[in-house]
Amino acid sequence: MIECSATFGQLTPQFPVNYGFTAIIVAFLGRLHPIGVLLGGLVLASSYIGADIAQTGSDLPQAATGLIQAMMLFFLLAVDIFVLNRLRLARLAPRSP
Repeated sequence: MIECSATFGQLTPQFPVNYGFTAIIVAFLGRLHPIGVLLGGLVLASSYIGADIAQTGSDLPQAATGLIQAMMLFFLLAVDIFVLNRLRLARLAPRSP
């Protein structure tokens, strides 16, 4: 809403998209906690800004920076799965003959 009213002043066909997907990533980064969502938003915003700087400075394609952000989310969710579903390796007792 702020983007429409402040930046463009109207809704245009060139309006930036994918804000919903970004919001899902921010919610997962913040672990669905209000303060965590604020911190997750700051982390993702800094990664977007860093990606823009990396694109202009070292001629990285946009897909490479998107891949880095996707890997960040993937590893965060993978850690959650491994922490919640900890695998325990049981040692088998030696069999007596």
